[in-house]
Amino acid sequence: MNSCFNRNTMGVRHLQQLPRTVSRIRAFISGASRKTQLTTGGNIRSSSTQSSSLSFEPLPREDLVPRVMSRLKGRPFIQGSQGDGCPEYLAEPKESLPHAVLVHNPNQASLEELTIKCMEYVEDNITSTPAILFRNLPVQTAQDFSTIAKAIPWKGLEYKGSPNYRIMFFCVQEPGDGCGGETPLLRNSELLSKLDPEVVRKFEEKQVRYVRYFPDKKNKEYLNWQYVYQANDRRAVESQARAQGSNITWDPSGDLYVWQNRPACIYHPKTGIKTWFCQVVTSNASYYRMLPTMAEVPDDKLPTDTYYGDGSPIEPAVLQHVAASKWSCAVGFKWKKGDLLVLDNLAVMHGRVGFKGDRQLL
Repeated sequence: MNSCFNRNTMGVRHLQQLPRTVSRIRAFISGASRKTQLTTGGNIRSSSTQSSSLSFEPLPREDLVPRVMSRLKGRPFIQGSQGDGCPEYLAEPKESLPHAVLVHNPNQASLEELTIKCMEYVEDNITSTPAILFRNLPVQTAQDFSTIAKAIPWKGLEYKGSPNYRIMFFCVQEPGDGCGGETPLLRNSELLSKLDPEVVRKFEEKQVRYVRYFPDKKNKEYLNWQYVYQANDRRAVESQARAQGSNITWDPSGDLYVWQNRPACIYHPKTGIKTWFCQVVTSNASYYRMLPTMAEVPDDKLPTDTYYGDGSPIEPAVLQHVAASKWSCAVGFKWKKGDLLVLDNLAVMHGRVGFKGDRQLL
């Protein structure tokens, strides 16, 4: 089992095949009148122009609280769990984290219409409630989820420093009670407020250096640089990496190191709120050192590592402080089969608690 928060700073490569209906759905969303919106009091206002009786209603918080909360303190394979500041258990959902709605009469709309309504709801509300959970959708298969997912305006990533603005999860199989498997959520702005100002100041002054290691395919078949960059020529790889703002180093065996400095904090482009937005902990070599499969791997052959922007190592006490602060802000909720979770990836951080038994999220 393991538990970690997402590492999205350097991005991952996505290949998407979009159905012909996607452009039509997006055009509808951009031009449609907003038919549902969340008021400041937390109530949903639905206009009389809705073409069906499909509606959204806030889901009671008690419906989201797991019967058994996952233990954090002292748990193996959780960064920060062995040190000071880590809470005993993952906290219950907070007000509007996630903001959960029950979908009424979903079967009275086609999947395309349902997608449009859900995306309208997201557009209207995600700025104020950056984690939105839809429950009771008639979505059962990966293909159903694909239809909805591809209608959301987002961009695929190649190894760049520009993350997805929105991300989604679909619950195919919920974990059993007491089996773990929660998806921890936390607000990045809340995390920033909990961090030691001196720690924040140092990272803002120096930035964070992210280093990624890609072996040559003759040394390793999985995630070698030829696969990642879809090129066999070093000059082509160097051109791609530099165009993306990265620095590169080749070692004598032909392995590749790619690194770039990134800010630790950002201002949200829509709200203007300053947030902690970096993966200084989960991209650090100490993350891999927790895993038995990585115990014998040399430091310079680990997939990722982080440093201060000047190349100096990050103190273990600082890594512990950031990790423990993350867990002190995080909440967990109970998944149910068919749930759809939409996150503002710039405002909310997510993770995964280790689990036993069956669990499947897309």
